[in-house]
Amino acid sequence: MSKAITPSGGDQPVGLIDYSVLAMIFILWALNYIAIKVSVNDFPVWTALGIRFSIIVALLVPFVKFPKGQFRSLLLISAALVPGHFGLLFWSIQNTASVGAISVIIQLGPAFSVLLAWIFFKDTPGIKRISGLTIGFMGIVFLFYEPTFFDTLDALIAGVGSAFFMGTYMVLVRGKNQISPLAIICWSSALGIPFSFGMALTLEAPIPETLQNASTESWLGIAYAAIASSIIAHGSWAWMLRRQPISFLAPLTLIVPVLAVFATVTVFDEPLTLHMVIAGLIVLAGIGLITISKAYK
Repeated sequence: MSKAITPSGGDQPVGLIDYSVLAMIFILWALNYIAIKVSVNDFPVWTALGIRFSIIVALLVPFVKFPKGQFRSLLLISAALVPGHFGLLFWSIQNTASVGAISVIIQLGPAFSVLLAWIFFKDTPGIKRISGLTIGFMGIVFLFYEPTFFDTLDALIAGVGSAFFMGTYMVLVRGKNQISPLAIICWSSALGIPFSFGMALTLEAPIPETLQNASTESWLGIAYAAIASSIIAHGSWAWMLRRQPISFLAPLTLIVPVLAVFATVTVFDEPLTLHMVIAGLIVLAGIGLITISKAYK
């Protein structure tokens, strides 16, 4: 029998349960890109988001109290997540033939969080973080020159915008230890419901008609994004953060885009060119450098 490993700074040894939970989290997050792509086949972006947020709130609100005195913080977080991160993410996936490329681009979120913290909080990054930022953004520029993407560059740009707002979210929740992760998921979703359905009523087809014509696969895609990705995976991640140090966990998240690319290429028969592989490796190398430097700081 192999011995459990204790990471530096960890309170508990890393055992089979930890690795099993991490494997589940990363698989759920990777498959979320497929779920989103399937859901937006029948649901317009804002209708899909409104339904997704409604499912999350319906399942969590009986168990999660609203944190007192945190309305303004949650409103800002919801603004970054709903129209920013999720809105652009769903739109980019709906309008691209390469979901795998979007999954790589979204990994720029930590890079943007470092950049924003540098600008607004004077959190000066060290040489490793600056190098990671430079390498990551070089990888994205290189990815944009992939010939097969020339017809969907707007989707890739939207993906970068989604990553930017994910970085903004990371900055906004910094130091918000008084708000639990599930409370952030629940109440930012609740605040996003009226905005999403308002946009749907203004810009998209009538909601009753959309609901009636949607396929079972699209409904399952939205349910997966809400339950498996948002509630189960993020809730499990919060549990892992209480068991193991971020220095051990953070670098492992780079497994997600690798799994996502493999899954999308398999399910959607997406082309995987050498150009895309090289660009992806450059991005992940840069983000990996940032992640490791942040984790061990």
